[in-house]
Amino acid sequence: MTSTITATASLLPAGQPSTQPPITQVIPILRATFSLLRTFLSQASRLVVALATPLLIFVPLISRLLGPVILVFQIVLDVALYTPYTIISSVAVALYPIYMFCGVACIFGAVLGILGRSLVTLSNNIIAPELPKAELLHPKLSMRPKKRRRKSSFVEDS
Repeated sequence: MTSTITATASLLPAGQPSTQPPITQVIPILRATFSLLRTFLSQASRLVVALATPLLIFVPLISRLLGPVILVFQIVLDVALYTPYTIISSVAVALYPIYMFCGVACIFGAVLGILGRSLVTLSNNIIAPELPKAELLHPKLSMRPKKRRRKSSFVEDS
């Protein structure tokens, strides 16, 4: 890796600045780094396979010993997770058209109600505009008779 960096640096004249973009100077460094990484990973995988090969003898023994635990775990998962999920998803698929029908009906009803209310309000304002109330303009000229207050017959004793 050091030789690649020095070779790239030695190609440049001493007094002239580089006319190449900086990415062209980084590409050889990246190539060397990835080559080294690929070599390391291939050697590491060979080492892991070489160390794990003798352990493959124990896999059938371990699988036979853990068989009942794995079976119980699968049954519990099936009863507690997979079956309820299957039931819920099939019910949701069956009820989806009803859900969509009710949702569209509610939205359409709300829009129709709002439009109907605004049309009625608009037509009422056009046909019979609201006149100012007489009570607000002249409170004393109200046609409504005033309520008389009853006198209480309760007398307080001191």
